Amino acid sequence: MKMKARLLTAFAVPLLLASATLVAAPSAGAAPTGADACTHPAWSNKSGGKGTPKGSSALIRTGPNKGCGVTAEVGTSVTLFYHCWVINSAGNRWTHVRVEGTEINGWVYNPQLDDGGSDHPGNRC
Repeated sequence: MKMKARLLTAFAVPLLLASATLVAAPSAGAAPTGADACTHPAWSNKSGGKGTPKGSSALIRTGPNKGCGVTAEVGTSVTLFYHCWVINSAGNRWTHVRVEGTEINGWVYNPQLDDGGSDHPGNRC
């Protein structure tokens, strides 16, 4: 029975992660400042929109700045449900998303989204 359980695990885990690959957070170092500083603005689900990553993939981050940790990298076959958007300290628009069928959520830089992400004025976080 243990062998069967190991085989199931060997096949189930890669299938589960096929559409959303988790990435380890970067190691601690000097805290970024300015446009790279990681912020964590409040967000809420104000949008019924959805989209997919543009290009080959999109990075989902813990905050709306490139200095924030990556929680997942998702491919173009993955649907992302939009919650709301912000403009960060560098003047760039980011959308808070959730990966369909999972509890994975975070911030994606709008140019990484096929339709440019959430941008309706009423959907601002």
